[in-house]
Amino acid sequence: MFSKEIRAAGLAMWILRVDIMPGPDSGKDLFNAMIRGGEKAVTAFRSLSGGEWFDEAPEYFLTTHIASSISIFDSSYVLLEVSVDRTRKEAGAFRRGRPAVHERRNGRFDVVIYWSNDNPRGAVEVKSPVWSATENQIQPDIDELCAALKANKDSTFQFCSFLYYASVSEPERKHDNASQRLRDLVSRIEIKAIDRAKEHGVDCLSIPGSIHRGDEVDGGAWCIAALVITHKGRKQSFK
Repeated sequence: MFSKEIRAAGLAMWILRVDIMPGPDSGKDLFNAMIRGGEKAVTAFRSLSGGEWFDEAPEYFLTTHIASSISIFDSSYVLLEVSVDRTRKEAGAFRRGRPAVHERRNGRFDVVIYWSNDNPRGAVEVKSPVWSATENQIQPDIDELCAALKANKDSTFQFCSFLYYASVSEPERKHDNASQRLRDLVSRIEIKAIDRAKEHGVDCLSIPGSIHRGDEVDGGAWCIAALVITHKGRKQSFK
């Protein structure tokens, strides 16, 4: 039998190990990192291209930088271009009946983020560039993501997200400057996404990154922003 002192020391060591074991990475931290990753993509492309606007970059350039930003976390990992059908099966995000067309079950999610136990935590669709808040720019992806999330409230999905690069040129009228014009665009995208998510019975939260101005020659403004889709009443953890 162990002495009381040895047993107490063992208990103390066990408590210490529990205290230092990393828990799940916070949703807020994940999105802050992804937005920073997107901003680094813009900077990298401008350097590679000799100063071209990121509007000229292929969308996958943004996608890979966003995915790479997750590597700083110990309890999350990512895969790119993962089958929608496979991801939803792994997450337990299924419902009875024939799939609707907007679910795009034969398609692929741009990025899938996984919990440390290998279950899908979130699906991300990346869009670049976004110049307007028209329905064809955002609605197909929003419908797909909402359908995946709401299929089963007990699935392993914590969120789905539409993450995008938006840019505007200098305004000719209505707005005082490009920054104001971009804020208006992001706000209109947010309103449309929230309304669309509400129709699907889920919540939507906008997380905009910083607004960056173009140089004196080109003018304009750009930003990286995310729309986070969550189950009803669960968006608080992303604020």
